[in-house]
Amino acid sequence: MSFPIFDVWDQALLTDIVTKPLTRATETQDFLGESIAPMQDFDGTVAKLRVQDVKPFGKGQFRAPGATPPFFKPSVTWREELIGLALPDEMEEIDEESWMKLNSSDENIRAAAGLDLVRRGQILRLRNERATEWMRWQAFAGNLVITYPDGEKWQIDYGLPVLHKPTAGVLWSTVATADPVADVQAWSEQIANTSGFYGTKLHMSSKVWDYLIRNAKIKADLTFNSRAVKRPRREDILELFESFATNVDVIVYDNGYRETSSTGEGLPALTKYLPDTHVLLTTDYSIDGQNIAETLDGLVTISTGYNETALRNGMQAEVMLDHMSKTHFFRVAARRIPRLLVPECFLYAKVA
Repeated sequence: MSFPIFDVWDQALLTDIVTKPLTRATETQDFLGESIAPMQDFDGTVAKLRVQDVKPFGKGQFRAPGATPPFFKPSVTWREELIGLALPDEMEEIDEESWMKLNSSDENIRAAAGLDLVRRGQILRLRNERATEWMRWQAFAGNLVITYPDGEKWQIDYGLPVLHKPTAGVLWSTVATADPVADVQAWSEQIANTSGFYGTKLHMSSKVWDYLIRNAKIKADLTFNSRAVKRPRREDILELFESFATNVDVIVYDNGYRETSSTGEGLPALTKYLPDTHVLLTTDYSIDGQNIAETLDGLVTISTGYNETALRNGMQAEVMLDHMSKTHFFRVAARRIPRLLVPECFLYAKVA
């Protein structure tokens, strides 16, 4: 029986192979952050954000009969920001025995060693993608702190308005007295006060959703004609969230990752991107044809020869050789950073 073989030095093929899906158990949910802050190709290491803010421009003027039309010029202000791209970049040593297997004269041994290398590459790829998703959700919360292996920290303040980081008057985990409906309606209006658009998408974990199902005020509001509601339905809760101005949808998101120190495999072992203590309320992900956030996907330097390199966009995988020690390494790298194009469209609230 023959197995497929590939050239470990073919960087383009290797990148394609390790970006194929890897089956996983509790971490199978898609990255929601990709929908909120989609990838955008970027050819550089530092990006400039130039935001145009059009001041209120009122209503049209009237021209008197026989007169010249009046002039009007809208007032526009600009805000410029610079943001550098981070480097989710890791490599794993390929031990000498594994390298010998990859170069074995036996086709089956080479194939088996190649499949093991691909598996290790897929793990590095997943770690890289999780680092990107983690950065997104830190950005949505308003503050991203990247800690390097040597302990040095790099911090980005995304400029969420002060009133966009509230704490519920009564935490939703206190299901007997909390009023999440009033909280969400107030927060939606707060987003409208600063951005001009109502908050319409409420993101939470399944544990926070359970707080809503068990909430006493929600059950009371849904009780009518002497019929007690024991377990509210999703449509019942969404109907309560409707305000005089807009509807609010609830998106439950439980994705996360298990730390290397985790011992379990179920949900309790997950570090969630959106923790059970907070909710994220946003406007629609695109307003007036403009995304409210994006993730810049920049250029990565890869080796193309003994003393040659090239710049390629997106996540890259390669096998490298340290010519001094004759040691081989498997590397997976990207250059990315999320940025909030309209930070006023995000509200990150503590609810438990």
